[in-house]
Amino acid sequence: MKTPRETPGRILIINPFGIGDVLFTTPLVRAVRGAFPAAQLTYLCNRRTEAILRNNPHLDELLVYEKDEFVRLWRRSPTRCLREIGRFLRRIRARRFDLAIDLSLGERYGFLLRTLGVPRRVGFNYRRRGRFLSDSLPIDGYHDDHVVAYYRRLLRFIGIELVEDSLELRCSDEDARWAATWLRARELDAAPLLVGMVPAGGVSWGIAAPFRRWSIEGFAQVGDRLIERYGATVLLFGEAADAPVCRTVARLMQHSTIDVSGQTTLGQFVGLLGRLQLVICNDGGPLHLAVSQGVKTVSIFGPVDPEVYGPHPSAPARHHVVHHPTLPCRPCYHRFKLPPCPYERACLTHLEPSDVLAACDEALAAN
Repeated sequence: MKTPRETPGRILIINPFGIGDVLFTTPLVRAVRGAFPAAQLTYLCNRRTEAILRNNPHLDELLVYEKDEFVRLWRRSPTRCLREIGRFLRRIRARRFDLAIDLSLGERYGFLLRTLGVPRRVGFNYRRRGRFLSDSLPIDGYHDDHVVAYYRRLLRFIGIELVEDSLELRCSDEDARWAATWLRARELDAAPLLVGMVPAGGVSWGIAAPFRRWSIEGFAQVGDRLIERYGATVLLFGEAADAPVCRTVARLMQHSTIDVSGQTTLGQFVGLLGRLQLVICNDGGPLHLAVSQGVKTVSIFGPVDPEVYGPHPSAPARHHVVHHPTLPCRPCYHRFKLPPCPYERACLTHLEPSDVLAACDEALAAN
């Protein structure tokens, strides 16, 4: 274990990835703040995850880098795009960071940080992409252990101990009030059992979405059985792009449900999550949002390893993971790649509604 060379006054944390990835960094943020309570702590994220970090009590500043925005600007005006990139880089240089913790697993940020004069640049050396870092920990991907555990190792590598590893996301007062008003207006504030289902996966899945999503029919059957068995009120959540999936689930269900897809901001979604008793979803960002709000979850994993990307901390009594227990090909998502599937997604298509319902029963029975 290395020890801090000197107490940094200005620290930058970089993670340009999606919702779940950024939530996994919140224990790291808390540990860095605990190690350097007087430092100016800045986080560089993308536009989509800005809302997750906006109310983080350990951060002093957010910097937003959205690659797609620069791409669109380049198409309209290369000159203006270069000008905006230069302005962004000058903002970073002006802050005179002493320490940067780069969680991007790439070499672009390490190169820029070195060029901008950041003296200590810490991160993972994945496939030799950490060559511009001053301190790098070699890894060959995330596997066999949770991502949060990798962040613990990285901090220990530079002399910081990560002790409390729960995910942290504070819902704003405004979003909490909105959720309470929304539920009260629909006379759901006293509903005995509010269940959220997230049957799609959001835009971050991209073209891999069909290979990570459990069946629409399965979600519909689970929703119906929960209504019949527990008198549950079922809410369907998703981004605007997920609305067709949610509409199909609602149409297939025999009982009425409430489709909220595309109708909330991310913060409002978090506000509603905190009022639910159970969330049923595929693996992905909504799962980790629910975990961060202390809500019981049932998550369905296909090609992705729940030991690496599953609920954290695991708390198996409250967070149940449903996956195929015997297929030797899974998990096949490895080194950040999802290979072509020759088995017609058997890891998901062979999961039955009864499997998911059994997990729901166990979760609801837990204290």
